[in-house]
Amino acid sequence: MAKITDETKKQVIADYLTGKFSQRDLVKKYNISLGTANKLTKDLAPENERYVEAEVTMIAARQTLPNEQMNAIMNAAKDEAYNRGLIFNATQKNLVKITEMLNKNTKHEKVGVGDGVQNFEPVELNANDYKALQDAIDKASLTLGVNPRTAQTLIQNTNAQQTKIQITRREIGASDE
Repeated sequence: MAKITDETKKQVIADYLTGKFSQRDLVKKYNISLGTANKLTKDLAPENERYVEAEVTMIAARQTLPNEQMNAIMNAAKDEAYNRGLIFNATQKNLVKITEMLNKNTKHEKVGVGDGVQNFEPVELNANDYKALQDAIDKASLTLGVNPRTAQTLIQNTNAQQTKIQITRREIGASDE
């Protein structure tokens, strides 16, 4: 077998990430050894499988829906992607500001006020400040997908809390009659 090119390596990995190709499928498609396929895909998960499914859905929709509905779907999707991008970017900027606030040194800040300069003493953060910052970080982690949570988890936790445990007391040596 010939030496595999960088472009072929990228294509093998891209195909594997779709979740639609096994290592053996890749061996046949690209004429590579099973060892090469294994090496290239080691520790990879089919993380693009959901995009394949989304594209299948869109292809089916294009075949069945009128153009006006498809245009409306695409415009709504573009708007949603744009809005998510805004939230993502704003959240990242907010995290930078929070980090700066937490890392701020204790030097005096000078702020220009009219004709003069006024010194401001740094104020130590209190417990409420730290809680507000932690809440902001938590919300940011959800927005950025770093700390995903689902309603299913909340439902499971709620169900677990509602489970009642019954404890009965028995005397030692008492029979179970």
